This record gives sequence, C-alpha cells and structure tokens, in this order.
Amino acid sequence: MLKKANRTVMNMGLAALLVPAALTFSTTSASANDGGAAPAPVQEKVTPTSVPQQQATTTNQKVIVNVSALNIRQGASFSSPVVGTATQGQEFAILKEANGLVEIAPNKWISKSSSYVTIASGKPSASQVKGVSTSTPSTSTASASTSAAQETSTPAPAPTTSTASGSTVNVARSLVGSPYQWAGNTPSGFDCSGFIAYVFNHSGHSISRTSVANYWNMATKISSPQPGDLVFFQNTYTSGPSHMGIYIGNGQMIHAGSHGVAVADLDVSYYQDHFLGYGRF
Repeated sequence: MLKKANRTVMNMGLAALLVPAALTFSTTSASANDGGAAPAPVQEKVTPTSVPQQQATTTNQKVIVNVSALNIRQGASFSSPVVGTATQGQEFAILKEANGLVEIAPNKWISKSSSYVTIASGKPSASQVKGVSTSTPSTSTASASTSAAQETSTPAPAPTTSTASGSTVNVARSLVGSPYQWAGNTPSGFDCSGFIAYVFNHSGHSISRTSVANYWNMATKISSPQPGDLVFFQNTYTSGPSHMGIYIGNGQMIHAGSHGVAVADLDVSYYQDHFLGYGRF
C-alpha cells in the first residue's frame, strides 16, 4: 500500500509538470487593458530645430513717391533725424505703418501723406524699385529735423517779409501726416487749435493754447493773406468760430482735420460754405 501511494503522488507531480504553459493565467495581466497600468510610451525622436529668423511685418502694400525729394527719417516720428532722400517715381514695399509714416526699409521711414505719396496695393514692380538714398545725419540736419524741416525739399510758397512767417509754414509742413487727436497738441496727435499753438510756439512766436474762438478774437483781421497767416471757419462742428488752419499760399492751407494734419484746398465747397475770414498774429 505504501508503494502504491508513493507511486500515485509521483504520478500527480509529473502531471502538474506536463501542463502546457499556455494554460497558465495571471490576474494582473488580464486587466491591463481595462484600467490597469498603461504600456510604457514609445520614446519619440526629437530633432533639434533652429530658431526661425525674424521676418519683417509686411502689409502687402507699396508707397509711390510723388514729389521730387522726400525726407527719409530714422524712426517712426517726424522729429526723428533725416537720414536720406526718396525721389519722385520711387516705389517701396511698406513694412510697417506708425504715426503717419511708413517704414520702407529697416529704420527708414517716410511720410504717408497723400500730399507726398500714393499708397497702393501689391508690391513694387521689379523694374521700378530703386535704392534708398541715405546719408549720415549731421548735427545741423538732425537739429533741423526736430524744428523746421520739410518732409519734401520742394520749395515752399514764398513767405512774407517776416522770417517767422516762413518758419511757420515750414514747421506746419513738417507735421503733415500727424494723426488727429481731440485736444491734442503734440506730433503724436493734434486737434486744430492744438496744431496752431504747437506750430507758432515752434516758429518764433509765444502764444497760449486756447480755443478757435479766442484765436479769432486775438488775430488782426486781414483780407489778403500771406503764407503763415491764419484762415478761420465757422459753424462746423459747433456754432461760431470752430475751425482754423495755416495759409500756405496758392489757395491752400495746412490744418489738423479729422484725418490728421494735411494740406487742403480752400476752394472746396465745404470750406467756402464755412469760411469766416483771415487773421494774423
């Protein structure tokens, strides 16, 4: 009996050893796709990339110079030094726009005023693109650009015998393209009376900032204006004297209108309908 029992035990052990491995089970592996531990992620290959080179912001517009010579300034301000000249017929891609100027090359800006240029869509024709003439600004050039420099070298209308009157027109011209701002009195933004105060105080006069009506009362009334005199309008946005500009000759004025500082023709019906008179400080 003992031998038979031992033989039975041995047979049972052998049977256990002969169970195929495929029939073994694991409770942990069975739940791996049912909320268990997720498989280890595949290591992605990271390819180093170079830092992209900064590109200039373009507007898909071009500017065409309409005057014989137009100041190129170092920055986006009419008080920035003049560093060169753009000539009539030149076309440039517009990189950026700011403060009434457009950037035509890095650190080279010109006025966007319709008195000097035409803005058009598209890029310059390859046959018409010309180089930007530049020069290192001298001390005298930089000084002039902050006071009485003109954006164009086209001769201004003949001034009166007063040197200050000629300077007044020049200062006014240098601000063409400045934006409009209610109650503004700096090149970053003007309204009509703030523009007058700035121009006259930067051209040899000393006047306080006040309203159009007060300027009308202060001025000596004249019938034959000369460049540098004042032209007044009434009943525009309010009753009485309410708008003014600086007469520059040839039936034109420079004023700070709703679209910024610009040259305007006095024979336009609106100005004729609201004309009040001419004056002189």
